[in-house]
Amino acid sequence: MSPNLTLLSDCTLNANSPSALYVVFQDWQVHVTSTPAEAGGPAILTCVAPAALKEHASVAAWYRDESVLPAADHMSGSTFIVDDGWKLIVRSVRIEDSKAMYSCSVLDSLTGDRRRSTPVNIDVAPMSVASAPRSISHGQWEAVVRRGGDVTLPCLVHANPPPTIT
Repeated sequence: MSPNLTLLSDCTLNANSPSALYVVFQDWQVHVTSTPAEAGGPAILTCVAPAALKEHASVAAWYRDESVLPAADHMSGSTFIVDDGWKLIVRSVRIEDSKAMYSCSVLDSLTGDRRRSTPVNIDVAPMSVASAPRSISHGQWEAVVRRGGDVTLPCLVHANPPPTIT
């Protein structure tokens, strides 16, 4: 076997329910992709891990430069985290945000390994006088709410003049 690949086998056989669990330890990396953004509009950063890893991995943290971004308040801060942590949305990007470096850290729950992505920055263009959106991100947003409870789903809209949303 190669030095970067280890096979761990744990077989449990029971007459009523035979089962086997095989875990393959292999080197993996994580990286961040960023959508281009216009000043004043949203930017979406996505933490990308190998597909086979995502079943048992989670985003442990998002970083701006070397500071951990809080995940506590999704609606009042300048950033919020969605899609079970795999996406970071910068609510209203500024030109100076293009100088910041963003990265994510992913934790593999089977092995305990943690990997941090190489930092990336956001490509921020100045806001034009009258502009249509450069990109529209379609996606599914999920929320768990008790019957009769309130739920807030993010609605990312950027326009000049600013829109009224009801």
